Amino acid sequence: MNNKFSNEKILKETLPKFEEIETSKLNRKYYSVTVISSIIVFFILSTILGLTFNFLDFDWFENYANTIIVLYLFIWVLLFFYDWISFNRKSYAFRGHDVIYKYGVLWQTTVLIPFNRIQHIALHQDFISRKFGLASLQFYTAGGSTSDINIHGLTLDEAKGFKDFVSKSIEKKK
Repeated sequence: MNNKFSNEKILKETLPKFEEIETSKLNRKYYSVTVISSIIVFFILSTILGLTFNFLDFDWFENYANTIIVLYLFIWVLLFFYDWISFNRKSYAFRGHDVIYKYGVLWQTTVLIPFNRIQHIALHQDFISRKFGLASLQFYTAGGSTSDINIHGLTLDEAKGFKDFVSKSIEKKK
C-alpha cells in the first residue's frame, strides 16, 4: 500500500476563476414586478402621509409643503432608478456542482454555494409574481442568512426545473 503524504503547492494561476462564468440575467418581467410593488408602497405611504398632514394640522408644513413634496417625489424617483440599476446587475448561473448569484449596485457581490452545502430549497411566488408567471428560489445553507441566496425573476418552469436539478444532485451525493 502506497500511503505517501503529498502537500503540493497550488499556484494561483491554476485556480478556477468563477468570476469568468457567464451568468444569466433575471427575466425582464421581474422588473415590472418590482415597479408595481414599489408603486403600491408609494401610494399607501403617500395616502398615510397625506391624511396625517391633513388631519393633524401641522402649521410648519404649510410653509414647506412644496419643498417637502418635491423632495418626497425626488426620493421615489431615485428609488425607481436604484431598482432599475439593481435589476440589471443581478444574475445567476447553475453549474454541475454549485449555484452562483451576483448582485449589487455600488459593490458587486458574488455568492457561490456548492450543492452539498444546501440544506433546503424553497420555491416562492407572491401575488404579483404569480400574475407574471414568475417565481423565486431560495437556497438555505448552514452558514446563516449571509450565505443564503434568493434568486428572483425566474419563470415558474425554470424555478421548478432548477429546484429539481439541485435536489436530485444533492440526493445523488448522499
